[in-house]
Amino acid sequence: MQKCKEERSMRKRTSRVLAAALAGMMLVGCGTSQPAATEAAKDNGGGQTEAAKTEDTKSTESGDKVTLELYLQKTDVVDIFQEMIGQFEEKNPDIHIELTCVPDPETALVTRIASNDYPDIVTIWPAEKFYRDLMRDGALMDISDQAFMDQVSEGTRAIAQYDGKDYSLSMAMSAYGLIVNNQLFEENGIEKPQTWDQLIDAAKAFQEKGIQAFTFCDKSTEPLGQQAERMSGIINNDITSQFKKVGKGESKWADEPEMKTLAEAMLQIREYGQADTLGTGSEDSLNDMATGKAAMLLYGSWGIQTILNLNPDIDIEMIAIPNPTGGESMVPASIDTALSITEACENKEAALKFLEFMSTTETAQFYADNEQNPPVIKGVNYNRPQLQSMADKLNAGEYFFSPSVYWPAGFRKSWEAPLQQLVMTKDVDAFMNDTDAISVEYFANEE
Repeated sequence: MQKCKEERSMRKRTSRVLAAALAGMMLVGCGTSQPAATEAAKDNGGGQTEAAKTEDTKSTESGDKVTLELYLQKTDVVDIFQEMIGQFEEKNPDIHIELTCVPDPETALVTRIASNDYPDIVTIWPAEKFYRDLMRDGALMDISDQAFMDQVSEGTRAIAQYDGKDYSLSMAMSAYGLIVNNQLFEENGIEKPQTWDQLIDAAKAFQEKGIQAFTFCDKSTEPLGQQAERMSGIINNDITSQFKKVGKGESKWADEPEMKTLAEAMLQIREYGQADTLGTGSEDSLNDMATGKAAMLLYGSWGIQTILNLNPDIDIEMIAIPNPTGGESMVPASIDTALSITEACENKEAALKFLEFMSTTETAQFYADNEQNPPVIKGVNYNRPQLQSMADKLNAGEYFFSPSVYWPAGFRKSWEAPLQQLVMTKDVDAFMNDTDAISVEYFANEE
């Protein structure tokens, strides 16, 4: 099994790269054969490690042994996947899984697709537009008739489908919420908030006791963009429709309530954070939670393990972010791990065996115990107290998909600059005007 270099990199998207990929697909199509990448693609890496560039990493047969390439985009779970691959190969000695994992994996995948250089199996985010376009264009295999798909919870399976068909096996979901230090709340006699007013009251109570209520990581624009995106969805679960309305010139954000509510809410909670939120990055904020310096952090479920790695004894959990409007507090969520087989795979039977193995309760339990996000495979026991509240809401259907899965490529990245300006200047009107312009730029032609 190939030892991959583990890199923790945030997924990046740019309109230029996405356009190149789609153009490439239109030019070369999505056939069942898989020609070698062009020399230019090989020179720039083509999104592969040196070992992955060899012909052995493609779907090939050597004697009676089949080799499949698994392109892993969740680079923080390399060791877990290597362990599961080892278990699979013990049970299927005639199949070898070659693992490919690189920094900035999605951009590298786009480059490979543009060169018609498809891996056999790939981890995807099936609710996101780019991958739904791959489903639409026939680049991913329809696995609707596979019995193992019945292992996926009905709600998640339905959301991951495209046009009523299955193109991926979902295994886990991630959530975005409010990470709280239970010990600080209990020792200071402060109730964990369920409403926005209770959230502000709790922040005031901590401040009066000389305790920093929140830690924010506004130095990094991506976490700031994530926070605004998720909170806008909490305010209005269908916020994308409002962006389209403004983008098409049918309204302005000054005439719609959501953007002002978002801006004022983000500024209000920052009154109870550190003095210089723009000077604090993600690692600093996670460390603030691990050391007990701050009581609360708005972040994704993926941050829980980082905090526990820094301080295994810290008593934390994630709860739902209260809705600033006073309405229902739904949880922003995403399908975090899903596996697809490409149509270019020449040994689909072997690839299906691997997906079937991944769908078993035993394998899914191993993944849930080690990866830690809420599982979506039936029969798996979830033993993660820090995320149990989120898991309960997901199981109850009290969630919505993070809005960015419906947004045009590059929009949130462009929105991050006005968000940082908002934090810096506190000028809500200027922020709404800037958001008007960006909405028109990206949503004017969206259906």
